[in-house]
Amino acid sequence: MKLTEISIKRPVFSTVIILALVVLGLVSYMSLNVDQYPSIELPVVAITVQYPGASPEQVESKVTKKVEEAVNVVAGVEHITSTASEGLSTTVIQFTMETNADTAAQDVRDKVGSIQALLPQDAKAPTIIRFDPDDTPIMTIALTGDLNQRELTVFAEDTLTDRLKAINGVASVDVQGGLDREIQIRLDSNQMAAYGLTVPEVINGLSNENIESPGGKVTDGQRETDLRAVGSITSTDQFLNIPVGQRDGVQLYVKNIATIKDTTADVTSITKLDGKPALGLEIMKQSGSNTINVVDNVNKQLASIQSELPPGVELVVVRDNSVHIHESVEDVQFNLVVGGLLAVAIVFLFLGNWRSTIIAGLAIPVSVITSFLAMKVMGFTLNTMSLLALSLAVGLLIDDAIVVIENIVRHLEMGKDKVSAAFDGTSEIGLAVMATTFTLVAVFVPVGMMSGMVGQFFKEFGITVAASVLVSLFVAITLTPMLSAKYLDHAEIKGTTKLSKAWLTWSNWFDKITAKYGEFLQLALGHRRKVMLLAVGLFVGSLALMPLLGSTFVPEADNGEITVTAVVDPGMSVLAVSEMADAMAQTIREVPEAKMTYSVTKTNNINILVQLSAKNERSVSDNEIIADLRQKFSVIPGAEISVSKQSGMSSGKPVSIVIQGQSLDILADIAEQVQQIIASVPGTVEVTSSYEAGNPDAQIVVNRDRASDLGISAANIADTLQTMFNGKIVTDFKEGDDAYDVRVILDPEARRSLADVNKVYLSSTARANGQAVMVPLSQVTDTVYATSPAQIKRYDNQQQITISANLSGTTLGDFNTEFNKRVTAVTMPEGYKFVTTGQTQSMNDAFSGMIMALAMAVLFIFFVLAAQFESYIDPFAIMLALPLAIIGAIVGLLIMGSELSIMSLIGIIMLMGLVTKNAILLIDFAKQRRAAGIERNQALVEAAVQRMRPIIMTTAAMIVGMMPLALGIGPGAEARAPMAHAIIGGLITSTILTLVVVPVVYTLFDDMQNGRFNIKRIFRKG
Repeated sequence: MKLTEISIKRPVFSTVIILALVVLGLVSYMSLNVDQYPSIELPVVAITVQYPGASPEQVESKVTKKVEEAVNVVAGVEHITSTASEGLSTTVIQFTMETNADTAAQDVRDKVGSIQALLPQDAKAPTIIRFDPDDTPIMTIALTGDLNQRELTVFAEDTLTDRLKAINGVASVDVQGGLDREIQIRLDSNQMAAYGLTVPEVINGLSNENIESPGGKVTDGQRETDLRAVGSITSTDQFLNIPVGQRDGVQLYVKNIATIKDTTADVTSITKLDGKPALGLEIMKQSGSNTINVVDNVNKQLASIQSELPPGVELVVVRDNSVHIHESVEDVQFNLVVGGLLAVAIVFLFLGNWRSTIIAGLAIPVSVITSFLAMKVMGFTLNTMSLLALSLAVGLLIDDAIVVIENIVRHLEMGKDKVSAAFDGTSEIGLAVMATTFTLVAVFVPVGMMSGMVGQFFKEFGITVAASVLVSLFVAITLTPMLSAKYLDHAEIKGTTKLSKAWLTWSNWFDKITAKYGEFLQLALGHRRKVMLLAVGLFVGSLALMPLLGSTFVPEADNGEITVTAVVDPGMSVLAVSEMADAMAQTIREVPEAKMTYSVTKTNNINILVQLSAKNERSVSDNEIIADLRQKFSVIPGAEISVSKQSGMSSGKPVSIVIQGQSLDILADIAEQVQQIIASVPGTVEVTSSYEAGNPDAQIVVNRDRASDLGISAANIADTLQTMFNGKIVTDFKEGDDAYDVRVILDPEARRSLADVNKVYLSSTARANGQAVMVPLSQVTDTVYATSPAQIKRYDNQQQITISANLSGTTLGDFNTEFNKRVTAVTMPEGYKFVTTGQTQSMNDAFSGMIMALAMAVLFIFFVLAAQFESYIDPFAIMLALPLAIIGAIVGLLIMGSELSIMSLIGIIMLMGLVTKNAILLIDFAKQRRAAGIERNQALVEAAVQRMRPIIMTTAAMIVGMMPLALGIGPGAEARAPMAHAIIGGLITSTILTLVVVPVVYTLFDDMQNGRFNIKRIFRKG
């Protein structure tokens, strides 16, 4: 081989080339961004429209449907999911993964802009946001202490947020649980009726008298003077003296019909840390920033701020994503180092020589470090998946070097000098080594090109492995023979030290095993029928075991965090919900392993983050803690409570059954049946429905005839009601650099019961003493009591209800199988259907993509083998080793208790490239022996005996290299371990069977090529 010849003849040249690659790799490593997972661009756009005071039905009909119709025609739309709730419409558009996210967002803006005039006047301008995974908080900090909540809010907003936002890499800081200052103009409806003042008059007066605006300029010769109209309020008391109308020539002021209150806005969320009132600060990083660097900078700033906090106040880091990243990356790095050392130890075990071991072992650090250069060029980050690729590949990286140096050693033992042995040994198996490497590349390139979200997730994994094995091939045919030519000789291989003698004892034993294997293979070639029946039987038997595996999307991992969520019954106030959250948090804190609870309570839901002690510090798993909490919370009335793990790739409950149709009432009936069926499936817990009855409604129905007679419009009635009972922001109050909302609202004492609603007065066209007659609301309206849905969910332009559940003691695949059997009992009206969404859809899409990747990998392996052997038949003999790997993969997963998941499937795909390596080495050497005139069966036996040592060496190196990963000891390692379980199991069975079955199959295809193939003769005589 030309590269090998140049490397041996010009060792300095080849050395500096390798050193240059290593230096570039090290420089690249230091500049790589670090994150937990690869960066994934999701083409998802969200549209929110606020419609204050509107019911979910009104929001759906007047806003949500119009938005859906507008965006439905945008190119690339895959799914549209909408929620119409009290005063708010949210529409999320999911585009196909091939769609450019920026282009999609702009198209959505254009379409929504075109229908904005069709939305209700009271609706706010639509907010359009392109979803960015980087928008999720990388850090949550709690501010707690002796100050009251308003004082904490002022300190956070005036001091903390500005300092945190100034940190390099921080995009924004959101405050949770704060109390915002608000100036309230509290109306007295009786006084307004007495004076005959209307709500619009009050609002206009406040809006018109609190202004500050430019007034143009005047020019006096060479001088220009700017004009500014200033009528702004400088103290809250001044609002009382704002004129709002005249009656009988008398000027009326705000103080005549209202009082003023400098207070806080209504409480919408309550945050607590370990049961104590707190403020939450959620920190978002800038897109593309290094999470670890940003968090490190934040921690440095926090250390400075801590010393400046008011007495009794402290900042506590509740959640720090960099911790998980550090743990995951460090765990994979540990696996990489330990796996590499174990692989090198295997080389020494078989070669018994430190120099040959070091020469072969150099392939690992050189390949790994150079891979960082490839990662930098490709724009990858240093994350769990890219490092996992290197961790799994550590046995592969030394593989080519093992094969090369083992063959060089064999040529040395034939009496050749170092240079000749290095060149001849490398050249002899050079093409076979290249073929084995290209089969691996053929496997991992399709993995890196998979479509969908899973494709993006595994892109860095596949490309990184492919790049690293290509580098290892380059090292094996350049650095390895060059160093062997300089430092290896026959005398050193034999050795005379105690260690060498011990190795000779082991080597002699292995030689005896190899000789026995040669005899056994000779026997197997004479009994081909039995060998084939055994292989087919084992394969079919392993397929029969597959239903025992179970299937899931992503394997669960113990990350030391639990989330407890609750959706409470409608009608409860935030304070009442907070009391429930406090009781739940107290129950959690009674668990010995719970280190911290952080709760966020909103109008109808509770979210509690639970930090557990480290996995190695507790005697129970997070699953056991979750089961205990589920049992304790099951007796709490008035809420649907869910306890689950904090997850990485997957989110929400694993079971998510969507029922879609046009009528919410019919959907509710179907949903009730489905909910009962899901609850009856073994292993389902916390079964909930997205359908919520909602708050009690008192519908104020306008009597149009009576209202029309009095000249009162429905819009006037609605606007008055909204202002009186919900309040309306009419202006602001500036104090220093801050501006605070000024809200007009009815006095709290006058809006405590439904009877107060009828005490509101409206101005009519009827006149008395020259003044408009004030009419009570009850005179032009009727009150109808009802309960409307708290929210209306829609999916692809139809209403929908989602039934969701957690799983305990079963897998998602097993649940789907059982549910599909039972759900046939539900009669679905025409136009109604079940839609697969959530983790089931993700799992189905991922499995389909991986099956396609597997098919592409097998096809590319065939192309490589056909090119290597210049034959369309010989590749089939080698590729029949692929099913042999499936046997071990299934058994390995079963023994280790793992399920079929995206991780284990990637392991099986990886196996396709690994198992062909051994078969290539064996068949390539056999063909060389046949070309030398050796009879076919004898050539196969000689090839098998000669190649057994490198085959066992490379297989053992790969297995021990993956052992740290298979043990799944580190934080979150359980999610990665199934990949190694499948690979190790497959390598063990495929290697054992390949050494026997592949030679037998080769003879069958050879007979076919030469016209000697006769099934009856084969299976009659063996």
